[in-house]
Amino acid sequence: MSLPLQVLVLTGQSDPRSCALSPVQRAFLDALDLPGRGLPAAGAVGLNFPYDTARCPRPHREVPLWLASLRHVVLFFAIRRRRWALRHRPGVQSVLEQAEASLVIAGSIGLDLLGRVDLPAAVLDRVVVLALGPVATRPPACRIVRVVGRGDHVARWWAADVTVDAAHMEYLASPDVLALASGLVDELLDDGTAA
Repeated sequence: MSLPLQVLVLTGQSDPRSCALSPVQRAFLDALDLPGRGLPAAGAVGLNFPYDTARCPRPHREVPLWLASLRHVVLFFAIRRRRWALRHRPGVQSVLEQAEASLVIAGSIGLDLLGRVDLPAAVLDRVVVLALGPVATRPPACRIVRVVGRGDHVARWWAADVTVDAAHMEYLASPDVLALASGLVDELLDDGTAA
């Protein structure tokens, strides 16, 4: 483990052939200013789930909302199979083991994806999740801060620790969400978890 702290994005695969970050996701990670906090630029993981460019080599491209929604419904059922967890656990675990602590920015079904890969407790003990519009029936056994937007008609039925002004696809544009993520980065660095 070479990094004290890393921040990574974990969302469902709107395009299963790509694990590239969207421009909005990249801008959010850039706004956290990890190098300004003494972390190297590598403190932000430059890929999304499943963090494997060999398996998902395509660059990011916009996917129509109807198609992304359909793919997430399929994924919602696929992740319930043990074979899915066995396939994806090594890659997710490998990424999380690259740092002393990880802040996972999980969007929508991302919280469920993280829970379903069944990571060992030793890995999850070093993970904090900022769950944005979480839709999860089996969240991971780690610290989770659940954020639900007042305009989020998908996640409003799930528990929330924090409420913000955002719809389901607007969390990363919210100054309140950026402040929450920034506060968690500072907390992880200050309390020695990421020292």
